[in-house]
Amino acid sequence: MRRILALVCLLAIVALRLEPRLMQLPFIDRQPIVELLGNYADGEWQQYPRFLQHVRACTRAGDSIAIVAPAMKWDDGYSYAYYRASYFLAGREVLPLVTADDRVHPENFQRARYIATWRANVPAGRYKVLCQAEGGALLQR
Repeated sequence: MRRILALVCLLAIVALRLEPRLMQLPFIDRQPIVELLGNYADGEWQQYPRFLQHVRACTRAGDSIAIVAPAMKWDDGYSYAYYRASYFLAGREVLPLVTADDRVHPENFQRARYIATWRANVPAGRYKVLCQAEGGALLQR
């Protein structure tokens, strides 16, 4: 009798704690939620992943790409731009122009075959513009 009472109490506790909305999740269209949460992670940089997808489409595995972003200090946003680019451009060599100690690395700019600039000024005349999309441009030496 004691075991049955304990089992009934356990089932009552579980039943009372179930959230009805969670029970609906397996049966609803989750695509709008996926899109909302996917964009939420990028905050003010929502165009940036789409720009990186264009960069990926215009380059091949093994290509070296330098990243130019509006925030050229590591903790002010460049770390985000660099790591997000490393994720989206897997298989390519993503070269940082700024490191965690805020040192600028012009040698990476010189080594890169491509320069991906997003919301930054494009150097005029020196590079061939391969594609422009989502607030950025991919430049080729």
